[in-house]
Amino acid sequence: MTDSGKRNYHVFFHLHTVSGIVISTALFIIFFCGAFALIKDEITAWEKGKRVFQEEALNIDYDRAIDSIKVADYDLYGRDLRILVPDAKQEIYFQLSESQDSTITFKDDQVYYFYVDAHEYTLSAYYAFYSIGELIYRLHFFSQIPYVGIYLAGFVAFFFLLAIVSGVIIHWKKIVSNFYLFRPLAKVKTVWTDAHTALGVIGLPFQFVFALTSCFLCMSIFVLAPANLMYKGNQSQMMEEVRPMMKAYTLGNPAQSIGSLNGFMEEVQNRWEGFRPVQVYIRNYGADNMIFQVDGMVMNQKKFVAHGRAVYDVASRELIAQKLPDEWNYLEGVETVVRALHFGDWGGYTLKIVYFILALITCFVIISGVLIWLTAREKKSISPSQRLFNRKVGHVFIAICMSIYPVTAFAMIVARLIPREMDASRQSILYLAFFVIGLFVVLFFRFKRNNHFTTRYSLLAGAVLGLLIPLVNGMVSGNWFWTMLAENQIEIALVDMVWISLSATALFTLSKLKKPEPLVPSHEELLAMQKEEFINELTALPKTEKTMKYKIAILWLASAIGFILHGMYGLYGVYYHESLMMEDATGEVPLAHHLWRVGLEGMAFLLSVLCLELRARWFYWTAFTWAILHGLFNVYHLATALMYEPSNLSEILALAVMVVISVFLIKAFREWNKELIVNPEE
Repeated sequence: MTDSGKRNYHVFFHLHTVSGIVISTALFIIFFCGAFALIKDEITAWEKGKRVFQEEALNIDYDRAIDSIKVADYDLYGRDLRILVPDAKQEIYFQLSESQDSTITFKDDQVYYFYVDAHEYTLSAYYAFYSIGELIYRLHFFSQIPYVGIYLAGFVAFFFLLAIVSGVIIHWKKIVSNFYLFRPLAKVKTVWTDAHTALGVIGLPFQFVFALTSCFLCMSIFVLAPANLMYKGNQSQMMEEVRPMMKAYTLGNPAQSIGSLNGFMEEVQNRWEGFRPVQVYIRNYGADNMIFQVDGMVMNQKKFVAHGRAVYDVASRELIAQKLPDEWNYLEGVETVVRALHFGDWGGYTLKIVYFILALITCFVIISGVLIWLTAREKKSISPSQRLFNRKVGHVFIAICMSIYPVTAFAMIVARLIPREMDASRQSILYLAFFVIGLFVVLFFRFKRNNHFTTRYSLLAGAVLGLLIPLVNGMVSGNWFWTMLAENQIEIALVDMVWISLSATALFTLSKLKKPEPLVPSHEELLAMQKEEFINELTALPKTEKTMKYKIAILWLASAIGFILHGMYGLYGVYYHESLMMEDATGEVPLAHHLWRVGLEGMAFLLSVLCLELRARWFYWTAFTWAILHGLFNVYHLATALMYEPSNLSEILALAVMVVISVFLIKAFREWNKELIVNPEE
């Protein structure tokens, strides 16, 4: 290999390693939750315990559904209604737009999205029955993180794409020979490397497709932003051409009568044999130019995705526009293909099972990649402090990734035991069972500091809880999976069978899992070596650099001043006649606002003073944790300002400075930690 070839190899090798390590935990969560997101509707049906009658659900009575919305005291005039046809959970999803008639608004207790039962046509709020399937599906793209969660998932997918491409370049010459190479009796690093390579090659097409489609779906804002410039800010024109199904129509005059809407769907299904409706739009409801639009797919062997659209004028009941399924539209075709490939809803349950298995294989590839990295860094040439840090990274990663399996099984059991008739507090209970209990499990395994222990007992707990899932379901609802199979209730039986299969796989893995040799040196020995290393470093430093507490105190003070300046930046707008008074202001500052000021400015001032007086370990970890939370808040605040207030340069500059201060503050804490390890007392 030439010098340039060696250099390129090392560049791609480090790109593959760094991009994989940085995103490993988030990527594992995305793929694990993505596996269950494939059957989220089946999980909801399983959770409800009702029989699924899919054929009846497709024959929606639109007149009756809309009447049920009107009974709930919704004024639909001038609104656009977006309707998603029911799936396994047998609910029709409705989303209402603002009315073009400005006199019609939503009432205080009304929401603009909800479900209508596909059989009984009763209306229920989105959160009235919050499913564990919905929770896992939304965690798949970090929806629980407000505003930026989906973009975070998009950046993770982008770095995953880099890891895939660089991994292929690294292993290209030996990709075939290494695929057939497996040495189970070799040393640990070799076993993990062989497994990582073999399973990585098996799942490579799947992983590449998912990385690429995830970038498209989660980061489409970066595609539409330059497109917006091309259309000179005319977003309505841009959306009509990029996404024709979103075309809006100017509101006409109130119609004398509307008539039945059911005949339109029958007309579309007769027009195109094999047509399956996906979503329906009703534009300008109640107006004389009311539109009924159907978007769907024709399932045939001629095209991978045959997307069709029919647009009817309700008053004249005439077809005014259509997109034939055999007609190709590049912009719509790309988006349709991307969605079909990502969600796997074009190949039935067979494809979903294949996707499910490949997603779990990818989870194993991620874990094996991190374990290779950890094993490679157990070298004598690496400093004790760096080895300790690497081990901590491994403990955190394995604790999070392995604990999500039993925690998900536990949350499934809790979801099945919660009464079906509960209100929106059902979501709070599921969040408690999944996130709060999960946090305690992760912390327990993290401070156990034993990756083998974490893996073994996570698999054991997940297997036991997984076997309890069909048992609990059968006892609560009587829907034993063998009964559901006999009655062709595949949607419900599938969930139980998935968990039984996962439990059997986990138990088999446990039977083959061997206890590794203890790490040398041990954790305690590394701590002693690290202390000696720090003593040598501090001895070599000038006297003025041996303490970091003054630097940290100054940074905390700068942070407090930064919060005050950020709070005052709005006064700048007074000079330009900008109104600063909040709506419904009474002259009294709410308690919550006082707490925010105390928590940000007050805590920064307090920690600045205490850093000069205290050096106890408990204070260090308290202040360090607050500094990390403080930094994350500043990064989040800066990101939202860039997204929603890009013209507010004063605020963006202030927040950028705050982020820089946070980085220096966390770095200073790391240096102060060395002093406290060497000299824990004053």
